[in-house]
Amino acid sequence: MTSANNSPISAFHAWAAVLSLTLGVFATVTAEFLPVGILPEVATSFNITEGQAGMMITVPGILAAMAAPGIMLVTGKTDRRSVLLFLSFLLLASCGVAAWAPSFSVLLISRAMVGLCLGAFWATALAVAGRLTTPEKAHKATAAVFAGVTAAMILGVPFGTFTAGLFTWRGAFISTGLISAAALLMQLIALPSLPAGKAIKLSIIADYLKLQTVRKSKALIFLIFGAHFASYTYLAPLLQQTGISSDAVTWILVGYGIAGFASNFVASAFISRQLTATFTTVLVLLMLALAMLPQMTSWPVAITLMVMVWGLAWGAMPLCMNIWNQRASTGHEEASSAMFTFTIQVAIAAGSAAGGKLIDTLGLPAGYHIAAACVLVSALILLAYRPQNKGAKAGIQ
Repeated sequence: MTSANNSPISAFHAWAAVLSLTLGVFATVTAEFLPVGILPEVATSFNITEGQAGMMITVPGILAAMAAPGIMLVTGKTDRRSVLLFLSFLLLASCGVAAWAPSFSVLLISRAMVGLCLGAFWATALAVAGRLTTPEKAHKATAAVFAGVTAAMILGVPFGTFTAGLFTWRGAFISTGLISAAALLMQLIALPSLPAGKAIKLSIIADYLKLQTVRKSKALIFLIFGAHFASYTYLAPLLQQTGISSDAVTWILVGYGIAGFASNFVASAFISRQLTATFTTVLVLLMLALAMLPQMTSWPVAITLMVMVWGLAWGAMPLCMNIWNQRASTGHEEASSAMFTFTIQVAIAAGSAAGGKLIDTLGLPAGYHIAAACVLVSALILLAYRPQNKGAKAGIQ
């Protein structure tokens, strides 16, 4: 790799830059999902319902969905290093506002700030990661950055509940701010200049979305993420209904994260050769977990074990979806990165909002059962999908 002035950059420097993006993505996604583990405490602090507190997930999801393609359109040919540094600073500021927030309205403003930096940083980091290394290692750099996304999806909520248990929910935001500060410092030191390539236009995104494989991939991703966050956002209240204490909820979510992290590594050994089979297996496990959890509120041990099953299923899910999306999007890297992030964030916002409405009106069981039905539909889409040929246009097996 060479810098903008064509001077060589060492392999160590290049991978340090990749690691700075991985840590940045981990910080942004952790900040997004942090409220899931502290939702009851925040609701109590501001005297609101848990469904209303779920807006802490909905608001950043909406803003992130707009920011993902928006950053590609608005920044044009702006050096991507400058863009990434600004977004990391915005994330750090959002954590400070959240920790100080005197009202729920101010807390939602901080969540909007998270959404803006989240979608834009995720999309930009995935798009430029491959440029930080040699071409033959570009896919490893992209995978390393996405590992930050996966780790945050699995460990972000347990991290939030654990730190909140030690320092209150405001302390959880301060802890996330420290991670954000470390990521910003690493980026300042390690990121080289990253001049923008060809400016992305709406017409490029439109052409990308015309691909049949892309539309099916996005529908699948939307259903899975929407169902997951319609239920996962309200997991802590469900566990507390079972009579499990707040401290025990923290450790259950830590166990969930450990199960998911282990599942991610196990699944990686099978996905490249058996993507559809692996994907189907984890969808079935997710559907069973969502359908069974509301029936187990009288058995703390049983519901704890089912949460671990959920963790196993979700741990492999982001990796499955990322590879599925890549195989459906060959040749459209920036558009693929932007619209993958857009789809996920729209699904998170829609899922958490719908879940909150269902729970406030019909109760927790209804929300979980409808989410399970959505996962079933996604599994049927996956199994019904048969590419017409192998290669750039189809390539999903």
